[in-house]
Amino acid sequence: MKLDKYFTKEPCNTGRQFELDVFRFILIYRLAVVHVFVDGSPPAALDVLGIPYYFDSVVGGVIGPTRFMIMMGIGLAYTRHGSPKELFTRGVKLWVIGFLLNVFRYLIPSLVGYAASGDAEQFLAPLPYLFFGNDILQFASMAMMLMALLRYFKLTPAKIMAVSLVMSIVGTVFRSVDLHNNVLNVIGGHFFGVETESGDPYIYSDFPLLTWFIFYAFGYLFGCYYQRLKDKKRFYNIVSPICIVIAVAFCSWEIVGGFGMMMGEGANVFYHMTTPEAFICIIACIGFLIIPYYLAKIIPESWKKPMTSVSRNVNSIYCIHWVLVFWIVDVLLTLIKGDPYLDPIPAYLLGLALSIISMLLAEVWSKIKLNFKKRKQV
Repeated sequence: MKLDKYFTKEPCNTGRQFELDVFRFILIYRLAVVHVFVDGSPPAALDVLGIPYYFDSVVGGVIGPTRFMIMMGIGLAYTRHGSPKELFTRGVKLWVIGFLLNVFRYLIPSLVGYAASGDAEQFLAPLPYLFFGNDILQFASMAMMLMALLRYFKLTPAKIMAVSLVMSIVGTVFRSVDLHNNVLNVIGGHFFGVETESGDPYIYSDFPLLTWFIFYAFGYLFGCYYQRLKDKKRFYNIVSPICIVIAVAFCSWEIVGGFGMMMGEGANVFYHMTTPEAFICIIACIGFLIIPYYLAKIIPESWKKPMTSVSRNVNSIYCIHWVLVFWIVDVLLTLIKGDPYLDPIPAYLLGLALSIISMLLAEVWSKIKLNFKKRKQV
C-alpha cells in the first residue's frame, strides 16, 4: 500500500487544528466532574456499574487521561518549541508545577483539616503518599524528559513508538508489583505499577512511566502523520467507526466478564493496564475523534476563540480544578458533615460549576502572565 495516496510529502495541516482543540475542550470540561465523583463517592460505588463508576472508570479512565496523553503527543508534533533542550526544560518545569500543586491541593488543606477536626486518620495518614505519590503531572514530566532524550539521539517517531511498545510490554510483566517497603513502593510507583499485597489504599502508582509512555509516543507519531493527511473527512468516515466498534466491543467484554482494566480487582487496575488494553485505548481515541471533527464544522465562529483558549490553558485548569476539588470535597464537606460523599446529581452539578470556575480563573491567570511578560519586555 502506497502511503503517498493518503499522505502528502510535506505538512498540509499546519497550525492549530480546531477539531483537536474541540476534543481537548471536551476532555477539560469534565475534569472537575470526574474528580468530584472520585473523591465524593463511597469507594464501593466506584466498583459497581452506575453513575459514579461511569465517571470514575469510563470518563476518568479509558476516555480521559489516555486521551490527554495522546493529545500531549500530538501537540509535540505541532510545536515549534520541541527541541530536546526545550522539551527537557518543559519536563523539569512541569515537575516543579506538580510539586507546587501538591502543596496547595494536599499539604495545606490536609493540615487545615487536621487542625480543625483533630482527625489524623482522615487528614494526616494519607498525606505523605498523596504528596509524594505518582500522578499525571509527574508522569507527564518524566515522559517529556524521556522524549527529549530519545529525540536527542535522533530517533524517528516510529522508533520512539517501538521503544514505547517495549516499555509497555515490560510494564505489563511488572504490573502490580509490591516491593514490601512503602518508600520503595512510592518511588518505584513512578516507573512501574505498584500494588501492595495488603491492598494498602495509601500507595499511589497511578501513571507509571513504563505503562503510560506509549500514549505520548503514539500521539507524537499520529500527529506527524496527521500533519500530512490529505483527506481528514475520509479518514474519520472510514477509520473512526471501525475503531469505535472494536473499542466498545472490547470494553463491553471486560465489563460483562468482570475483569481487566474496566472491572478488574485492585485499586490501580486501570492505571496498570496491559499492552493490548493500551492499544484499545488508542483505538478508542482514534474512533471518537470523529465527534470533535464534525462538531468543529458547526460550532459558531464566536465560540472558537474561547474554546481554543481553554485548550491552551489545560495545565492551569488542571491545577486550579484540583485545588478547588480537594478543598471543597475532601476538606470542607468532611468538616461539615463528617464525610465527603455526595449523591450523583449534586456531585455532577458541583463538578460542572468547578470546571467553569477553573476555566475562568485559568483565563485570568493567562492574561496576568501575558501582561507580566509584556512589561518585562519593555
